[in-house]
Amino acid sequence: ADLVATLIIFGFAGGPKFDTPAEIMRELIKSKLDAAVTPFLTEWIYPASRALMSAVIQYGPMVTLCLATLFLRYAWWVHGVWEENFGRKRVCRSQHSSPSNKNPPDVKSFEENKKQILEAAAKHPENFCTCELLDPLAKNMTKGKKERARQAAREKASRMGSFKAQNPNGEVIDGLLPSGKAVELDMDHVYVTYAEFLWAYCFIGPNAYVLWLCGTFSLWLRVKLQKIGLLSPKPYDPAEVVGRLCLEGTLAVHYYARTDSDSELGDIAGFFFHDFPYIDNNDMARTCHLFAVDIDLKTKKMKKAKMDDNIITASEALTLLWFNTITGNHVKLHALANWGVNNGPDMKWHNPFLHKNSTVTVMYNFFGFTKFVDYIQTWKNWGLMGESWNPNALLNVFLHGIADNIWAHPNIEELIPHSSFVRFVCKLRPVFLSEFKKYRNEFPGVHGEAMFVGTVLHSLDHTTMDANLKDPLWLDVDCPKFGRM
Repeated sequence: ADLVATLIIFGFAGGPKFDTPAEIMRELIKSKLDAAVTPFLTEWIYPASRALMSAVIQYGPMVTLCLATLFLRYAWWVHGVWEENFGRKRVCRSQHSSPSNKNPPDVKSFEENKKQILEAAAKHPENFCTCELLDPLAKNMTKGKKERARQAAREKASRMGSFKAQNPNGEVIDGLLPSGKAVELDMDHVYVTYAEFLWAYCFIGPNAYVLWLCGTFSLWLRVKLQKIGLLSPKPYDPAEVVGRLCLEGTLAVHYYARTDSDSELGDIAGFFFHDFPYIDNNDMARTCHLFAVDIDLKTKKMKKAKMDDNIITASEALTLLWFNTITGNHVKLHALANWGVNNGPDMKWHNPFLHKNSTVTVMYNFFGFTKFVDYIQTWKNWGLMGESWNPNALLNVFLHGIADNIWAHPNIEELIPHSSFVRFVCKLRPVFLSEFKKYRNEFPGVHGEAMFVGTVLHSLDHTTMDANLKDPLWLDVDCPKFGRM
């Protein structure tokens, strides 16, 4: 009816002529929109725009000057941090004095670890003389072949042979790995320029800090709610969580023995940690000779655990394994990742993406090692850590884990039927190294396995941490032996 009326009005009133009803409808909509929007524009938008422009003209220079001053003060403070930790104290990986200038150190061999495990067990005969897993470990002489094959694969992924990338001037790109191997791992030593450092403090540090602060506040709130009885930890079985920590995470490399097929104990996997670092309730960093955890591969639960002369409960084992996962074990991945980066100046044109992400890796190693102890004071202030907590004790655990290097694990394939984590990594690793070899010209100076560890394994380690410990309230902070951790 409106359409017909509009046709009549436009036709007899001398209005504009339209060829189609669609044109008429567009004109109707336009006229109604004009009627509705024009008052809004004239009464609100236009005055607000004029006021905003006036404020910008009046206060803009002053605000800009204040922001610029604040940024310059921040940049000056960041420069002080850079000067204290980087200026004239570090070198690029291309320099011979850099800890990561050569290839990464060899992993600790299976035979060496086996020997140290057996020697550590002999120091505590009362607790370990009846351990059925030590006998299969002692007579296990076939793993050397697998270890040599795995080491050969690592060699292929190391320095890229005679490959040398060149810039347009014919100069060799720095960061290539010379022959030879580094003495030990090192988590925080790679140089970044002040400009890169400032960029990281503007675009990486604030975001990471906010995430950390939110996580800290969430934990603080849950602890407070638990203390007043308004919140309880999620239901859990500590023996099952211990099984997940051993099987579904990077601690799986400590799998070193398995019961014989006719054992009365069943199908038990032994995870051994010699010179195991921990912090006691006196806030002292210590190491035990041997920490052993037995996992039933059928139930995927902890069967028993021993630590030197002590029998360890499932709850205590949960604390010990979790602490090791996030400290002494995780820092190994960060340390090896330094051999998987190249943030040399030539990388800015050869592979800008690699250069930027290498800088991110180097900065996170700096935040996670050198600056990590600074976070402890915040945790103390929020009541999440005791006032007597010694930051140096935690740093000593980090250093112990890095110096302990990565253990050879040639028999880890035996866990494939029992661990989705091990199954995934064992299938992916050869594919990753094969693909890396195809495109290695894009990654001069980068060790293939170090890149695999720093990207895939490091990310998986964080993911499995969340999956394995779904509630931090599971950790027994009141444990008289290990509550401090």
